[in-house]
Amino acid sequence: MTRNSVPGARWQGRRRPATSALLFLIFCAGAAGAGLLRFYRLFRNPVVVEPPVELTVELGQSTREVAAELERRGVVRRAWTIVALARWRGVDRGVRHGLHRFAGNLTPADVLEELLRSPTPTVRVTIPEGLTFKEIARLLEQRGIASAQEYEEAVCAPDFVQLAGASPQANCAEGFLFPDTYELAPGMKAEEIARLQLERFREVINGLLARLSPSPHNALLVGLPGDQQAKPWLTDPAARAELVRRAVNLASIIEKETSRPAERPLVSSVFHNRLLRGMRLQADPTVIYGLALAGTPWNGKGLSRFLRKPAPYNTYTQAGLPPGPIANPGRGALEAALFPASTQYLFFVADGRGAHRFSRTLSEHNRAVAQLRRR
Repeated sequence: MTRNSVPGARWQGRRRPATSALLFLIFCAGAAGAGLLRFYRLFRNPVVVEPPVELTVELGQSTREVAAELERRGVVRRAWTIVALARWRGVDRGVRHGLHRFAGNLTPADVLEELLRSPTPTVRVTIPEGLTFKEIARLLEQRGIASAQEYEEAVCAPDFVQLAGASPQANCAEGFLFPDTYELAPGMKAEEIARLQLERFREVINGLLARLSPSPHNALLVGLPGDQQAKPWLTDPAARAELVRRAVNLASIIEKETSRPAERPLVSSVFHNRLLRGMRLQADPTVIYGLALAGTPWNGKGLSRFLRKPAPYNTYTQAGLPPGPIANPGRGALEAALFPASTQYLFFVADGRGAHRFSRTLSEHNRAVAQLRRR
């Protein structure tokens, strides 16, 4: 040992790496413990599924695809928990196709058990485009799914009307009950059916709004809050809600005016052009809906005598869009309302064969009407 050596220094130097290694091991153990705790909670902590979620598993769908949909709809926190649990149990190919219902406090194990269980017997019900909520109610009752009264009460409940995003003055969620083919179980609660329709409506309208761009030829964008160029309907909830209400309103008229897909953008262009010019829509279906709403349904004859009588839904006497939708439009009509054809048309008339003739001026329109009458 030299004179300048410090006794024990060599051993102190050796202790430092040992201490660091020990601290590192403690850190790793803590991290692993936290990870295991989180992993445990994902599998053991239940998700509260309220309101109930109905999911139809299609024939041939994989467990991974089903789990991803369950995560999207809030039934499980992480899709991989279902996939991992199914593989661990050796049942990753055992998911049963058909309608499954999820409700209450559910762990991933509970969800998997439902997927492996024989599905609820269902009835495939197609709700046609353009029906009113009352017509949908009668259809569901005829198919033995739900009573007409219960369905009407469900779609007119104030909480549901607000949830749908209908006008604050609306008494029912008319227009937001998306027409489609649904797998429904006999005895389903009317509220669940209405929520399925609303969920489908939101999927469709969200996809359409994502494609929408500012345009001076789109009357529905006029007067919306915010700068059109900034697409406020994507960021401002108030602008979005107002645009959706306008689109549903106009789409319901388009739906009732024509059943031909190729004509919808043309019919839409007529209404957009009229709105931009301050002209009244003069749409017969709005008058007919208003008569039914007032308890005096049209008998199919002599509509002209009602056209001059001021009424909220009479678009011959009232400017702009009617107070609310007159039916429940499908995707084609919603798309036409948001994406009208670029035309100068201001008029159209039915040709008696299921199609229409379109005109740019009143004189053109009158000639078309005269020609059709001479047939």
